[in-house]
Amino acid sequence: MLDRQIENLQKPVGALQAKRIMVLGACCAFGRSMSRALSAAGAQVVAADADAQALGQLSDAVPLTLKGAPEEALRRVGRVWGEARLDAVLNLMPLRHPEQIDLNIAVLQGIVQGFMPALSLSGGQILTVVSRPEQPLDVAGGAMAPAILSAQTALAHALRRDGLTLNTVSVGAGVVTPARKTVIGLLSGTLGPLTGSEVRL
Repeated sequence: MLDRQIENLQKPVGALQAKRIMVLGACCAFGRSMSRALSAAGAQVVAADADAQALGQLSDAVPLTLKGAPEEALRRVGRVWGEARLDAVLNLMPLRHPEQIDLNIAVLQGIVQGFMPALSLSGGQILTVVSRPEQPLDVAGGAMAPAILSAQTALAHALRRDGLTLNTVSVGAGVVTPARKTVIGLLSGTLGPLTGSEVRL
């Protein structure tokens, strides 16, 4: 059923033409912006979040409501998704939960465990966006990016042979437009074949 919903979306020709991309944490401000930008670039967008009401307000995306703990919800959805095509997961959960390091590491693992069959069929990508704290002494917020990068590096090394790439975009305040362009560049491959990397904006 999800395949039919996705294929029914009419997309313009663009850098991400016909790529199927799941936006995880799609109901945050950046998630809504990215869902629109990915759709405008030609992607088939699956917007995933726990907020069913906010998902219903997103146009040009197929809504996918996650129920329960995010990492467990991703494993459940991944089992159902199976080997249906999925080109990328844009992980925005660190923007939704910027100080919950353990949760965000578990979500990254849940993405890999749940969607590896689908992602490995298409040389898929997992791209995580994290924010850098505005206050230099915000220790909890500042620890997120290094923790995600450490987990990503280990996963990228282990999954390289399966054709999966994992990268992180680290954003500071006021860089929404460059972040959108960078995310689209990474997902379309125009920024090169990177894996285990951090792009700082």
